[in-house]
Amino acid sequence: MTTIRATDVFTPSDYPIQTYIARDDERLENRLRDALATPGEIVSLSGPSKSGKTVLIQRVVGEDELIVITGAGLESGAMLWDRVLNWIGIPAESSEQASASFGGSISASAGGKAGIPLVAQGEASTELKGNASKTTGKSTSNVRGGLQQVASEIAGSDFVLLVDDFHYMPREIQSQVAREIKEAARLQVKICTASVPHRSDDVVRGNPELRGRIRAIDSDYWDIPHLVAIGDIGFPLLNVTLDPASLNFFATEASGSPQLMQALCLQVCFTMNIRDFQGEHKTLTLDQTVRDEILEETSTRTDFSSLVAKCHKGPNTRGTERKEYCLSDGSSGDVYRTVLLAMAADPPALSLNQHVLSERVKVACAGGTPFNSSLYQACSQIARIAVDMYPEQRVVEWDSDENVLDIVDPYLLFYLRWSKKLDSLART
Repeated sequence: MTTIRATDVFTPSDYPIQTYIARDDERLENRLRDALATPGEIVSLSGPSKSGKTVLIQRVVGEDELIVITGAGLESGAMLWDRVLNWIGIPAESSEQASASFGGSISASAGGKAGIPLVAQGEASTELKGNASKTTGKSTSNVRGGLQQVASEIAGSDFVLLVDDFHYMPREIQSQVAREIKEAARLQVKICTASVPHRSDDVVRGNPELRGRIRAIDSDYWDIPHLVAIGDIGFPLLNVTLDPASLNFFATEASGSPQLMQALCLQVCFTMNIRDFQGEHKTLTLDQTVRDEILEETSTRTDFSSLVAKCHKGPNTRGTERKEYCLSDGSSGDVYRTVLLAMAADPPALSLNQHVLSERVKVACAGGTPFNSSLYQACSQIARIAVDMYPEQRVVEWDSDENVLDIVDPYLLFYLRWSKKLDSLART
């Protein structure tokens, strides 16, 4: 019997075979299954970054029947089908040799005396028969047939084409791909696209004729009970019990991301030296020092160091230097550091309205605080810096109408809270 390992149970970078959570209350699986079963429809699945969209599709379709093509790097609609054919295993070019044979017979007669091999002493006659052939041929090269060949291979089958990160494609390429997948759906190829919520309508924008042929399925960040369920299922598989307080604490820090919760649970195992199934049952009760160690080590799984450094510095000033503030952590810094400290403050929150933001900045400052107008301008600039660094992603967003700062990527929030980057940038 093979011993189950911690890396088999908790899989932050792979399909969670042991710790899949269905979230039945949202009916996501049934809705996706019904949509894929409807002929001619294209499924548009949207959800926040790191919220388990691909895992959901793998669960419903099956890993062996799912053809995953990422939008990143697609330069044309035709390239989409080339990548699908690569997945199927169709060669880029093949050749055929056509040939024809022509046969006949030859005969020979001989007479002889002794010394002639055919006869010994005396005269005789014999006939030899055989075949002669000639082969003629020509070589024909066959190139791939694009969508038509893909349709001939998988149309009407259980295979599903997932165009992941559709929003990563430039608008012009999106339009080409949208036209291609419309025709593919007509040919009974099952298609699903995946994107983030603020770009979920990119498929329709790429081809307005798809309106009415798209089935939209929206998922959201995970709630605490569903995240806790990952640990509740996983740790007993290793003959381990983790105290509920620690499990809830980690679920809160995961900020709605099942991938991040998987990483935290796996790091618990590494830190506590639980590499595989425990022959003797272990009960783990973690104090805050150990929890912090686990959180800090998990933060090394993501790297936003360049983004945080640029946001901490802010845009270049013209003339007057920014005002410095004395901060509660013993450092000093301008308005940009105060905003980053507010983002990283307790409790973890992916969205900060103007009142929460202002209160957190007051806590971060040991004396005077920036004016709200200065805070809002800094938030706007931080969002702009994030767009410049990650143009195809939505990492941080500032709503200037409502004065709300959204940290869209849970990994950025986690990095701000648990890496040592803000400490290393501090001025004392």
